[in-house]
Amino acid sequence: MRTVTTLSERKPEAVIIGGTTLYCESFKASAVRSITEESTADGGTVLTNSASRSTRLVFSGRVSAEDLPQNAVYRFNALVNSASAFNVEYMDLRFSDCRMLSYSFDDKGGDWADVTVVLLTAEPVTRRNEL
Repeated sequence: MRTVTTLSERKPEAVIIGGTTLYCESFKASAVRSITEESTADGGTVLTNSASRSTRLVFSGRVSAEDLPQNAVYRFNALVNSASAFNVEYMDLRFSDCRMLSYSFDDKGGDWADVTVVLLTAEPVTRRNEL
């Protein structure tokens, strides 16, 4: 007996980062909590510190050559060198007070340039409709 798998095509989601529209094909978010453990006099363990760390956001996708891709390099480079925070909305999620950690831009002379942007935020993630 044969099984048929239905394939669906997901369209890239547009996300605006620093005034540049990135058509996001891949998104990754990661966060971690730091916990300090101390030994007690009787050989046990106690947690003495607990703090959340920044959330790391990685957006990978494309920038259209029609939108002058060199503007993306100019804007992203300004954000990497700036302490200014900005907001980013992706799908229904809102990331506040983001700072750009890094970006890569690969223009191979086609209609699109491949872009990866890494952002950090210490603020909690919210939904757009909760604001």
